[in-house]
Amino acid sequence: MKFFNFSFGILFILVLFSCSKNENEYRQIKGESGTSFSDSKDAWIELKAINGESYRYTTSFISWSGYGSRTVLSVKDGLISKREYLYFQQTFNEEGEMIEVEIESYTETGDQIGRNAEGFEPLLIDQLYETCISEYLKVSREQHEVFFNTDQAGLISDCGFFEKGCVDDCFTGFKISEFNWL
Repeated sequence: MKFFNFSFGILFILVLFSCSKNENEYRQIKGESGTSFSDSKDAWIELKAINGESYRYTTSFISWSGYGSRTVLSVKDGLISKREYLYFQQTFNEEGEMIEVEIESYTETGDQIGRNAEGFEPLLIDQLYETCISEYLKVSREQHEVFFNTDQAGLISDCGFFEKGCVDDCFTGFKISEFNWL
């Protein structure tokens, strides 16, 4: 029985250290900006404390076919206060300029936030950091191209992956196209 308890203890310690090593490895991933996930999250915590928990961010998606969507999430005092969604098609106007033609849109506030299935999930930036490290950065590098990047302030701007060899609309994750403190 003592041998079993000792063996179990050793196995538990090995699993614990191997998990923390992998977690630390993901936290050191750097994007094109040169900022690591860990440094970006530290910057977020610091800037959030300085600026308060009121901000707005926009996620965007554009398909190769010209269809796209944009979701704007507004956060006030650490709670999502508004979600705005636009689904559109890009096309050229008579002057030859690229324009967006609205197909569908909505605005949610209060208890309505999250009622519509379309649009980016109503998540706080803190939740995006958690999703990034727990879901997107841990995929197999042999089978996927993995992306993590930050904006000029060091805050997360995109995180996700696509399967190697995929050519059309394969990205799983998020891209923050705009961020503002309120």
